[in-house]
Amino acid sequence: MTECMIGIVILNYETWELSMRCMESICISDTGCAARIYLVDNASKKAMPMTVRKYLAHCEPSVCYIQAEVNLGYAAGNNLGIERALNDGCSVIVVANSDIVFTDHAVERLAACLLRCPKAGIAGPKVVNEAGQVQISRCCMRTGMKEIVQIFTAAKKVFRGKWKKYYCLDKDPDQKDYVYYVSGCCFAVSRECAKKVTPLDEGTVLYYEELILGQRMEQAGYQTVYEPASVVIHRHGATAGTVKPFMHQCISQSELYYCSRYAGAEKYQLWLLYQYRRILYMLRCMKYSEYRKYWKEFKTAAKKAYDQAVREARR
Repeated sequence: MTECMIGIVILNYETWELSMRCMESICISDTGCAARIYLVDNASKKAMPMTVRKYLAHCEPSVCYIQAEVNLGYAAGNNLGIERALNDGCSVIVVANSDIVFTDHAVERLAACLLRCPKAGIAGPKVVNEAGQVQISRCCMRTGMKEIVQIFTAAKKVFRGKWKKYYCLDKDPDQKDYVYYVSGCCFAVSRECAKKVTPLDEGTVLYYEELILGQRMEQAGYQTVYEPASVVIHRHGATAGTVKPFMHQCISQSELYYCSRYAGAEKYQLWLLYQYRRILYMLRCMKYSEYRKYWKEFKTAAKKAYDQAVREARR
């Protein structure tokens, strides 16, 4: 591998222990590449533990700490780290959730994949859970309104074949392949590609960022590669799964934003999606008290997102 600087952006929100574990798992072997970690705290309310403070002080300047003033979501938080990495001259930028653990050589293999093929602007690793089971982490097709309905609603039970094809479940997870997009939990982007497809669209709150990035990659003429030689462990849901009502709210907001801005949704389609998410939330309210507690907050946020989406819809 030629000499390079790899920047690893880790987004933290109330997950200091996970972020610490993620940083400690990063180990770049002697391949001519240097690495710099950019720990971005997305305005956590919980104070930084002393263990993390000591780690940052000990590892400076190979670890750069960035404090966001407010939490504007996944895209906005990562944009702070990506911008700093570009300014520092990084050749490859790896974006990772705090609940990721890098296995040996995972980072450098993603970088090598991009440096070997200039047209490969983004590379994604094989993502496994703590038991070693492969998680869904890639998609093979552009997501329009048809896919939104068939893949992202209860209709996926009817369109099971397309659901499997959409998520590349009909392909060998150990085979390198070109895909439409890879999971936002962990991916690498080349410097030149990052200049064209970032900053990430901050209109989303959480979820749907990968779908937007896939479209930007297509428009910029870059390819996205699934690189199974690079393996990461993902504690899926550890960063957001503890606040399930908030996750449901983020899905509704980001879905409406994506459909109006990127999927060419018509007004009636947005209304159906809006009502679908409201009904799902209300059904959960009947079973879980935590959903009932946040009903007003969800209702307000979803209605605001719907009104905005309708203003931007075709008709």
